Order: sequence, then structure tokens, then C-alpha cells
Amino acid sequence: MQPQAPIEPEGTFAGLRGGAILFGAFVDIAATVIASTLLLWWLAPDAISPDEAKTREVLARLYASTAYLIGNLVLGALCTVLGAFAGARRAGQLHVRHGGWIAVASTMIGTLLSLLERVPAGDPAAVIPFWAEALAWLLILPAGVTGGALAKALHRPSRF
Repeated sequence: MQPQAPIEPEGTFAGLRGGAILFGAFVDIAATVIASTLLLWWLAPDAISPDEAKTREVLARLYASTAYLIGNLVLGALCTVLGAFAGARRAGQLHVRHGGWIAVASTMIGTLLSLLERVPAGDPAAVIPFWAEALAWLLILPAGVTGGALAKALHRPSRF
């Protein structure tokens, strides 16, 4: 009797498609930027002001708002689900694994982009509470895996 072949490839990166992962990460980041901007405009239209002091004050009040932070977390998680779904669907195989790696890739790219952003030190508008940061980091991988699982559930095999 011969041993059965594994269901998935044994290597960590075996079977993954880099282009699909980058596509999913792009969809995630683009959707997150658009959704976060729309949320900002909806909740604080005064944030778009030529007066920089007023803008900082409005942003500081907004970041202190639990409703904004929770809304932003939910939007970020949904955008990660969307990006993972799009990338895993494009990969066409190992959907859940692709979804997880898309979440990791978009997190790495997003972190690099945020490090390049110029924010003055000690700016009260840039301070996000620890609980919101921690919850965002905890939601990233489950959101990516969920997007991959959705792509797998809605996957239609090729007819040819």
C-alpha cells in the first residue's frame, strides 16, 4: 500500500502565485484608502480645510471617537476580505492559503507606506489608541483567510 499524496503542497510557498498575491494586496490597499477617505469625508467634512490648525483639531477629535475607530477597523477588515477574495480568485488554486498570504503582503506593503508618510512627532491627530492598533493587527489574517475561503466557496471549475 502506497502512502497517500498530500492534499496541499508541503512547502510554505509551494503552489503560490506571486502575481495573484500582489494583485490582491493592491486591491486591499486601494479599497482601504478609498473607503477610509470616504469615511473621513462623511464623518468629518471639516477635515478638508485650508486651515491646518483646524484640520489637526478635527482629526484629533475624530481619532478620539470610538465610532470612527470601529468604523475604520470594520472597513479595513472588509477591504482585506475583498483583496484576498480577488487575489485568491485570480490564483485559481489554494484559495485559503493565497488569502492568508495576501493579508500578510498587504500588511507589509501598508506598513512600509505608512512609514514613508510624513507625520510630525507628537502630533495629537496621529495618535491612535493601542486597543484599535492591536485589534487591527489581530483582524488582518482572519480577514485574509475569510476572503480566500469565500473565493474557494464561489470557485467554479473550468469547463475545458
